[in-house]
Amino acid sequence: MLTKLLLAAIVLLVSADVASRNLARPLVWSVSLTEYLLVYITFLPMPALVRGKGHVCADFIRSALPQGLRRGIERGVYLLCIAICLYLGWVAVGSGLASLMSGAYEVRTFDMPRWLIFAPMVVGLWLSALEFLRYLLGRDSIYAVETREMEGF
Repeated sequence: MLTKLLLAAIVLLVSADVASRNLARPLVWSVSLTEYLLVYITFLPMPALVRGKGHVCADFIRSALPQGLRRGIERGVYLLCIAICLYLGWVAVGSGLASLMSGAYEVRTFDMPRWLIFAPMVVGLWLSALEFLRYLLGRDSIYAVETREMEGF
């Protein structure tokens, strides 16, 4: 729900910016705010997309494999996704803590604490790692939805 509100805010900001450029003074801060909000709407819904199987998948090769090999490759994909999410989340934590300790600000048309840029990355990536772990340890599969069903998603 928060992501939908942020996306609506971006639409309104861009519309207001375009209108103000044509009618009066431009909203110089709207571009920077839109860029920051794009980071939030990218990472915050990420775990929900993993849980809801809202991913893009080309499974034509996987579906041609025998069931045993298919499950092994699936587990390998889960492990790779977990590793990537944990690593990138760790990098974001390190960058965020360094920014917090140094008091760094992102200076554009308005000042924003730099650690606020890394916060949604940490949350989204680490919660996504947990979702992939749920698939790895559980009975459900991220590939359980057939391609025909995913087209209506």
